[in-house]
Order: sequence, then C-alpha cells, then structure tokens
Amino acid sequence: MARDPKDRSSTSKRSALTAAPFVIGAVALYNWVISPHVGYLHAMQRLEPVMEKMAGELDALSEGLGEKLGTLRTLQTELAKTREGLFTPDESRQFRRDLQALVETTGCMMLAADFTQNEEEDPALEDPNTPVLVEASHADLTVAGSYEQIVSLLQTLREQRQKIWVDSCDLDLVDPRNGRLECRFGLTIYAILQSEGLPQ
Repeated sequence: MARDPKDRSSTSKRSALTAAPFVIGAVALYNWVISPHVGYLHAMQRLEPVMEKMAGELDALSEGLGEKLGTLRTLQTELAKTREGLFTPDESRQFRRDLQALVETTGCMMLAADFTQNEEEDPALEDPNTPVLVEASHADLTVAGSYEQIVSLLQTLREQRQKIWVDSCDLDLVDPRNGRLECRFGLTIYAILQSEGLPQ
C-alpha cells in the first residue's frame, strides 16, 4: 500500500523535531565546554614560547643582579675601611691642636708648623653641583730630635686610628756632635664632612 505524502512529511517532521534538541544540545555543548578549552589550548601554545623567553630573561637578570650585589658589597666594605681612616671635622681640629703634644711625647721638639686646607685642589676643576664630602688638611712641620726620636714620631703617626699621610720628609744634620737632626714633614689628613651623605 502506498503511503500518503502527508504522512511522510509528518514523520520527517517528527524525526526533525526529535533530533533538533539533540543537535542544539550538541552545538551548545561544543560552544560552552569544548570550544573554550580548545581556545585555551591554542592560547597556551602561543604563550609557551613567550613564557620561556621571559624565564630566560629573568635568569639573565638574576645573574646580573647577583654580580651587581657582589660588587655593591665589595664597594661597601671598601667604603667602610676608607671611613675608618678619615677624621671627623672635630677630630681634625683636635689633631691639629694636639699635634705639638704628640710630637713632644716622642722626645722631639716642634720648631714650626703651618696648616692649610685643600691647598692642592683647584676649585675651577670641581663640579659646582657635587657636594664636598671630604676635606683635606695639610700640615708642614719642622721638628728637631735624634734619629730614633724622629723614627718614633713617624711610628706614632702611623699608629693613629685615622690615616695620616706623610707626603714628604727631609732630614738635615744640625749638630754632628750629638746627632741632632732637623726634619721637615709634609702631612695630609682627610676629614669627612657629611657622613650622612654617604650610603651605608
């Protein structure tokens, strides 16, 4: 028996209506669940080389930072040692006041003393924007005494906590009978003016 074409169309409509929710559900499932994960995986594939490059740069920066920290620590150690050898402005003034007593404790006699500050520096060469942190003081001394007394004076100057630079030392024999010598010293000391301006 032949089927009615209307019957066929209603059967196909019923099948289409039954299949439509499954098709819509499958498309929705793909769009909501699978598609975001596929997009995420594509993004991760593109991001992975960038992350590797950033990790390499971070490693290079870490190595450079380690070297710079090592250099900084070395410089801080050197700065601390240098600071130990510098006078404060008060200690510099006190050293100049006590210099004659220091000379006399070694048995020498001070004949002359001339003190100047920053004599060798040319202010025209300095940058006017740079603060002065260290000041040099120079002393020209003439002392008299025996060879042993003058050596003792040099040793006493060397043993001071702060550094005292002996720029020049000229000896003349004044009295050959008792071995009395006259010695002209050029001394330089450095005073730190702004210790708070230097980093720790």
